[in-house]
Amino acid sequence: MQKSNQNEALREQILHQNIWKLMLKMATPGILGMLVVSINNFVDGLFVGNLIGQNGLAAISLVLPLTMIPAGLSAMVGVGSASVLSRAIGSKDIATQKKVFSNLMGMSTIISVLLTVLGYIFAKDLIAFMGGKGQVLTYGTAYLQIFMLGSFFRVFAIASNMLIRAEGRVNVAMKFAAISMVVNMVLNPFFISSGWRINFQEITWFTQLIPAAENWTVFIPGMGWGIEGASLATVAALVVYSILNYSYFLRGKSSFPVNIKKINLDRSIMPQVLSVGVAAMMLQLMFFVQQAFVFKSIAHYGNDDDIAFMGACYRVLMLAIIPVFGMVQAMQPIVGINYGAKDYARVKKTVKIFITGGVILLTAIWLPVQFFPKTILHWLLPDTLFTSTDLNNFRIIMSLLPVIPIIFIVGNFLQSIGNGLLSGIVTVARQVVFFIPTVLILPTYIGVRGVYFSAPIVDVFVISIVLVLLMLEFRKLDRKEATEQQATLANKTQPATQPVLG
Repeated sequence: MQKSNQNEALREQILHQNIWKLMLKMATPGILGMLVVSINNFVDGLFVGNLIGQNGLAAISLVLPLTMIPAGLSAMVGVGSASVLSRAIGSKDIATQKKVFSNLMGMSTIISVLLTVLGYIFAKDLIAFMGGKGQVLTYGTAYLQIFMLGSFFRVFAIASNMLIRAEGRVNVAMKFAAISMVVNMVLNPFFISSGWRINFQEITWFTQLIPAAENWTVFIPGMGWGIEGASLATVAALVVYSILNYSYFLRGKSSFPVNIKKINLDRSIMPQVLSVGVAAMMLQLMFFVQQAFVFKSIAHYGNDDDIAFMGACYRVLMLAIIPVFGMVQAMQPIVGINYGAKDYARVKKTVKIFITGGVILLTAIWLPVQFFPKTILHWLLPDTLFTSTDLNNFRIIMSLLPVIPIIFIVGNFLQSIGNGLLSGIVTVARQVVFFIPTVLILPTYIGVRGVYFSAPIVDVFVISIVLVLLMLEFRKLDRKEATEQQATLANKTQPATQPVLG
């Protein structure tokens, strides 16, 4: 009874609480959760760049776009299931709620088997396709093969965590993601390096406190697995992530009914899951397409140093936009549950507030990126001397960061109300219609720098299109709201049926 009351209180909060307060309450753990997930990629780059070197960083930079394939499939399962779940919670559809988790398990299992087999077999060919040669190819193949062996944990961890977010428990989802990130950070240096020798004589402040420490030397052993160790650390973190999510449902903590023993593909909800999930998958896969063309262009017009530099730029960019993904995951249950409850005015207000909040937040991130690019890039490439051209290229690729939230928030809004097709069309058009021709043509005139200019030029057009689509969707919601009000008024004014006297 107490759990039922808590679940109803959470639903009522999402339906009625001030949206600014609700955004701060749900987006804060959402942002932190997405940050710690993204930091896994950043941490890999940080440790590989420092402990293995530039070729190691170049290798995992080529792997990064390929990881968008399992990420895209995870998003298909997770976002599609989350959208179905939140709308079912809003409309109090218990029958649909019961089917979501077992269907998610079935989809995760089938997809991960295919990923594991194909990813392991074709790892070398994929890295070569991305432009890898020599030691970069060797490093990249080793990293990707191990990563693909952990495909189930990647798919299930991300997808099941989205269900926890979809019911409004963003703080719980964030906590599980944070634990996973800590595991990755601890294991990365331990698995990569063979050990560290610490000479306390070099730590001045410590020897001042303890003079005898000048003669102390400590050796901390490591596994010495190199690039394979970095990949193993990521997989180990995903295993922990999966166990935490599964235990949440196993212990009956969810606000919706779950049959933990059942694994199947439910035909009654699969079309709804796929209609939204495919759009989310396309976002990730199109990001893979974008990066594939970027790195192939960089490899064609530049060298391994250029690949490593672009890899560092992309890792910073991905880390910078991660707060937006945290915000849209917090927005999803608010929009979905209110849409399911037919409160269309609140749905529109939620989208506007989240766009405003996203622009403010990323502007705050954008300013230090523009003013201190060398400091930030040295985190990943500590031994590199950056030219003024390098720093300007970095500023160019980060130039539209403050308005990027518009694209992702509108896309998530469309997915949350079940209009995954339109979201998918926009995503594909952004990459295939606009980006690919730009990144192929522009470098032929201005060389490597054309690759950096491509994304900002394309996003100017895409943001304009997205804003028009948002206005059209809002008009549809206005019409739905008017229809609902007319139906409610008609029910109130309809005279009660008089009893027939015999």
